Formats: sequence, C-alpha cells, structure tokens
Amino acid sequence: MKNFRTAAEYVARFLMAFSLTGANVLGGLSPFAVGFIAASSSASGSVVALTGGVLGYILFGPFLWSVKYIAVALLVCTASVVFRDTEFGRGEWFMPVSACAITACIGVIAISDTVLTVPAVILALTDAILAGGCAYFYKTALSPWSGRWGFEHRAEVAHTISVLILFSTLLISLAGVRIFSVISVGRTLATLAVFFAAFKGGVGMGAAAGVCIGLSMDAAFGAPPIFGTAYGVAGLVSGMFSRRSRFAFALAFILVDAALALLFTGFAGSIALVYEVFIASVAFMLLPQTLLSRLSVLFPAPPGGSGALKAREYTKNRVEQASAAFREIHDSVKAASPSRRNDNDIASVFDRAADSVCRNCKKSAACWQRGYQTTLDVMNNISPKMLDRGRIETDDFPEWFAESCSNLSGFTNAVNLELRELLYRRQLRNRLSRNLGAVCSQYSDISSILKGISAELGSGIGLEPELEARLKKYLQSLGHQAEAAVFRDRGGRLHAEIAGAGISSLRRDESYLEKLSSALGVRLCTPSDVFTPDKLTLLEAEPLAATVGISCMKRRGNPVSGDRGAYFKTDDGTLYVMLSDGMGAGEGAARSSAAATKILERLLRSGVAPETAMHMLSDVMLLKNEDDTDCAALDLICLDLFSGEMTMFKYGAAPSYLKRGDAVKRITGTSLAAGLGAPHDLPDRVKLDVGAGSVAVVVSDGVLGGGDDKWLTDAIAAFDGDCPKDLARELVEAAAKNEFPEDDMTAIAIRVTYRP
Repeated sequence: MKNFRTAAEYVARFLMAFSLTGANVLGGLSPFAVGFIAASSSASGSVVALTGGVLGYILFGPFLWSVKYIAVALLVCTASVVFRDTEFGRGEWFMPVSACAITACIGVIAISDTVLTVPAVILALTDAILAGGCAYFYKTALSPWSGRWGFEHRAEVAHTISVLILFSTLLISLAGVRIFSVISVGRTLATLAVFFAAFKGGVGMGAAAGVCIGLSMDAAFGAPPIFGTAYGVAGLVSGMFSRRSRFAFALAFILVDAALALLFTGFAGSIALVYEVFIASVAFMLLPQTLLSRLSVLFPAPPGGSGALKAREYTKNRVEQASAAFREIHDSVKAASPSRRNDNDIASVFDRAADSVCRNCKKSAACWQRGYQTTLDVMNNISPKMLDRGRIETDDFPEWFAESCSNLSGFTNAVNLELRELLYRRQLRNRLSRNLGAVCSQYSDISSILKGISAELGSGIGLEPELEARLKKYLQSLGHQAEAAVFRDRGGRLHAEIAGAGISSLRRDESYLEKLSSALGVRLCTPSDVFTPDKLTLLEAEPLAATVGISCMKRRGNPVSGDRGAYFKTDDGTLYVMLSDGMGAGEGAARSSAAATKILERLLRSGVAPETAMHMLSDVMLLKNEDDTDCAALDLICLDLFSGEMTMFKYGAAPSYLKRGDAVKRITGTSLAAGLGAPHDLPDRVKLDVGAGSVAVVVSDGVLGGGDDKWLTDAIAAFDGDCPKDLARELVEAAAKNEFPEDDMTAIAIRVTYRP
C-alpha cells in the first residue's frame, strides 16, 4: 500500500509539472513548473517534477524558450538536492529565493544578446518573481497546514489560498483547449471551481476564488480583467445564497454573469462566458452531494466553538453530580440521630441518686421496694420546686420522710448532682441537635447553589455576532485595532468588552459612551467598580437608577456602632442594600454585624440567590452562637433596576417602609434574628413593584425604640426631596430627640428614579 501511494504521488507530481509548463502568461512567461519543482519536499520528488517539467517545456514551446526554462529547472532541482540537508537549505524561504534568483539570472542571460529595453527587463523580473512566489505558495499547498502562522485558523486560510493559486495556474494550461473554437475547457472548469467555492465558502471565499481564478484566465489570454470581474462579482453575489438550495444559488450566479456579459459586449470572450457558465451550472447541479461534502475539506472551517460548548456541558454535568452528592449528604445527615441513653425522664435523677447513696442503706428495701409507691409520690411532689430552682433542699422533703431517712443530706446532694448533669446533657443535646440541623441545612444550601450554577452553565451565553461585527467596524473607523466581544448574560443584559492599546485614547473622548451606544443601538454604561487601563467593560444601562443615603448614630458612651449598613450593584442590574443590627451594643455587636454583612455580600456577589444567602448566613451564625449573643437582625433589599421589582428579606429586623406617591406601606416580619432561630427557618420575604419616584426606608431597632412609628411614617410621607441622605439624617436626628431607650441608630433611604 505504501509503494502504491508513493507511485501515485510521483505520477501526480509528474503530471502537474508537465501541465504547468503549458501555462503561459504575458506573452510567453511560464515559470510555474519551475516553482513547482522548487516546492518539492524531497529529492526524489524534485527529480520526478523535473522530468515532467523538462518534457513539457520541450513539447509546448519553441527551442530557445524551452532551453531557457529547462536550464532554470535543472539549476533549481540541483539547488534543492544539494542544499536540502543544510540548515539554511531547510529554511522556509531558501527555495523560493533560490528559484527567483536563478530565474532572474538566466533571464538576464537570455536577453543579453539583444538590446536591453525596459519592457524586457520588467518581463524578466516578473518571470523571476512569479517563479519565487509560486515556489512558496505551491509548497504551502502541497503540505498540510500546521499552524506555524501562530493562529491555526489563519494557517488554514493560507493553505486554502495556496491551493487556490496552484489550481488557478493549472487551469491556465487548459485555457487554450477549446470546444467548437469558442468554449474553453480551462475556463469552464474555472467557472465550476468558483461555483463550488462560493457555495461552500460563502461570500468571502466566493469573491476571493472568483477574482483569483478569473485573473488567471485573463492573464492566459492577455485580455483586460473581464473574467476576474465576472467571476469575482458572481462569486460575491451568489455567495449570499450559499445557505439556500443549489438551484437558487446557481440561478443567482447565472444571472449575474449574464448581466456582466452584456456589459462586456464587444470584448473577446464575452459570448463564451455565457456558454461556459451555463455548462458549469449544469455540471454543478449534477455533482453528487457526497462529492461536495468531501471537497469541503479544501476550505477552512469556521473558528472553533463546539469544543468550548462541550467543555461547558462537561462542567455542567460535573456540577450537577456535585449538587446531587451534597443533596445525598443532606438526606443522610438529616436521617441520622445521635445515640443517647434514655435518661431524659426526671425520675431517672432520683433513681441514679438512690443507686449511689441508698444502695448500702439498711432501709433501702423499705423505701424503694415495699414503700416504692410512697417514695415515688414524695419525689413527684418535690420535682416542681426542684426544676423551678434548679436544685433541691432538705427542707423540701416531708417531715416524716426526713425523720425516716438516715442520710437525707447525702441523698439531697446526690439528687442535685444528677439534676445538674441531666440539665447539662439536655443543653448539650439541644445544641448538638441545633448544630446538626444547621450543618444539614448548609449541605442543602450548597446543593441549591451548585444546582443554580449548573442551570446557568446549561443556559449558556447569548452571542451577538452582528453587534460584535458592528462594534469592531466602528472601532476600525476610529483607527483602533482592538479586540471586541459582545454577548448577553443569562438575564438578557448586553455586555461588551473592548481590549487593546488604544483604550486610553478612546476614553479621552467625553462622549465615547454615547457614540458606542449609538454604534450598538443600546444605551451603555460602565461598571463603577471595574477599571482596567487596557480594557473597557460596557454594560447595557438600566432604565432605572437608585440613590442610597445612610445615616447613623452610636449609642452614647460606646466607641463603635453595633449597626452596619452596606449597598452594592451587580452586573445583572440588581441593587442590594443590607442593614445588620448586632445584638446589644459596642464592639461585640459591631463584630457580629460586620461579619454578617461581609459574608452576605460575598455570597450575593458570587451569584447565590438572596434567600439562600440569607439562610446560609443564619445557619453560620447559629453554628458560631455559643451563648446566644452572636446574632444579628438583618434587612436585605434586592432591587431589579430593569424591571423595578423589589424584594425585601428580614431576619428579626425592625419594620421597613415604602413610599409610592403619597402612600407609605409598612413592611414587617415575624422571624427571629439570624443566629437565634431554628436551622431551617427561612427569612420573611415580601415582593413589591416600585417605579420612579418611590422611596424605600430601612431602620434599625434603635430608631424605633419600641414606640409608635407614626412619626416616622409621617416624616417619610412628607419627604419630597431629591437626596435620600437628607431623609435618613432627618429620621435619625428625630429619633435621637425622642425619649426612646438608647441604642445604636441607623437609617437607610433608597430613592428610585429614571436613569438620566
């Protein structure tokens, strides 16, 4: 099989070199076989190509013309064989330069016996350049592309263009073969090639192939660029129909060529152009689909994308599996219960005390066997006092029992010891059960988060190739050679990124955002927290804007406030406002509220759903809460600046307020503070629709102080200013004047308007 392939390769090289000797341009230049010999990849291949070239030059031209090109071919083959194993001989440009230099030298010698004229010198130089250029492109065409140009798609394009050049020069040798002295076999095949290129490669490849092949046909006849124009325009227009049926595509090609043939009436070949296009169209329609599919390998594939999509799908499946694993852990932990002895009954306290004190007593049988019921009644009667005080005294026993018991003080001490141990065990079990529930809840939340990430990976990103092309064209019009990407996130918001060295000059234009918005047809803005000198990030501007004002006052005598407020906006156009009120006051409360807001912000910025983030934070604080002091009341407001939908979440927080028009709505909750409730307790949730002009207010407990809040709703209803910070300050100052119990006070006001 290997010998057969080698023989087939040698036959193909022989025939191609032989055919290229018949390709003549500009009245006698035929350096194409020389370039083919120079492009041979092996010594044996060069010799085979030389044989075909020498035979062709002998048969296809006059004696002196043949001698000239045979001499050039021999010297080029010799250089290829002699220098092939040297370092510079293996270089990419050695043989093209050698073919050019040898052709130039022989050409000068050939014209040296005549009067040297400028046209003759130009022809000799053209001959040399064609030989070197063909050597370079033929070598690329005959070698599989390897990505040496740095970008594999570009290397594949270069390979396709090189194949196109080789094919065009081969067609030149057939251009002179005519049927009925009118129809050129070479031009008919050339037209069929343009048909195929435009149908499989689209507009760009159709136009490029049409111009290249057409100009080669014009060069073969020394005519004006009739065929280059006709093939190029027909390939361009018909390429627009490449995604439709073969008939629609062929009809478009025929109509364009017919119109151009009428335009070129009077020029040689215009009538033949119509016949040749018709014959090529019939052949094109008759080509089997399997052959068209196989020949598609000659064209560069579009830039890769399926690999990235498959990688995304693979990651999605892995995340789904991780989500399922955490869900199974949750179910397993939830079903587990800690092993314990059945000593939760208060009677076990007396039984244990009796085992340790009364076992060796002489009256043990009388008290705990024959008089068991009487003794049990005594113990049941004193149990309420014992549980109420947390201990028992000797005076709690009836007088007759105290007189009959020989070691009442020892029994009392033993009961108190067993009671303390019982209460400790109860407390420990309650805490373990609560912590176990919190950990179990955390596994459930992690599973939900991973499931959300998997859904986001599955939904994909909406590509916007048309807008991306429009943005690149606009940047090119400004002279910026920058990379640009345009896409939509899962929520449908448009994102654009521009990277390049010219970003700083683009930013210097004060109206650059308006101009970029006009180019994309979408109003754009820039993220306030993102700045990179050589990269510009743009986002579709939200129709709504929100201004946030915060005012706070420390409790008298405390160095820090136990309240913490924060707000931020994410790339999906959601404004988050949070207020944490740590239990108590001072540094301990400040640490609790600061930790709560920090954790909550991290979770929200990472894309965790607000309700899940609040639930996870509460469970974390529950695990940390050893003495029921590490807890905090939490308010979270989520405002979608695209839809105007506001969602409020609360964990034990004070009432919040929303002003729409002249009406003020009071929003309250029933949940406990984060870190106090049960592990599976969810925050209070209220969903509201807000519009431009609405004002939302959240306050800490210190502002209300446990009193009537009518003064506060009246102050919010009366506010008609543009600065929400003024409202927040007004509320805190008014609260400080009232005689409420002193506490840290914080007020946050959010005013919603249309984006200016």
